[in-house]
Amino acid sequence: MTAPATTLTEALKTHLQGITTANGYPVTVASVSTGRSALAGDADGPYPALTLTPLQDTPGETTLPQSRTQTWARSLVLEAVLQETAAWDAELDTLFDAIRRALVSWNTAPLQWGVAEFIPPADGGGLTLLRIPLTLTYRLYLKEP
Repeated sequence: MTAPATTLTEALKTHLQGITTANGYPVTVASVSTGRSALAGDADGPYPALTLTPLQDTPGETTLPQSRTQTWARSLVLEAVLQETAAWDAELDTLFDAIRRALVSWNTAPLQWGVAEFIPPADGGGLTLLRIPLTLTYRLYLKEP
């Protein structure tokens, strides 16, 4: 049995994999990974690459440990990585717009996002990064053991 939080995270991963030019987006995402140990791509690419990394689960204000029905908020970080090019800044903006369009159409669970952080490539080239905190709210139904 897969935990509901994992199922929800995987559903968001599948949704983000739909960012392709064939689906009307201005860019195609090469890969989407999930997991606490996932890295958004590697030095060899392919790019752009996305990762969804779970950070924490927080119980809802009215959720009691003894309750069989619980509400939780899963905090994740969505990272998008591009290989530096001469136009990396514009390419990152294009990718960010595509991600926002995809998140607008997400309707599987309530979603909130935080401030997007742009991390330029290190001196001498390399990778550029966009980091967006996300929070997904889900219900947990616990059965008797």
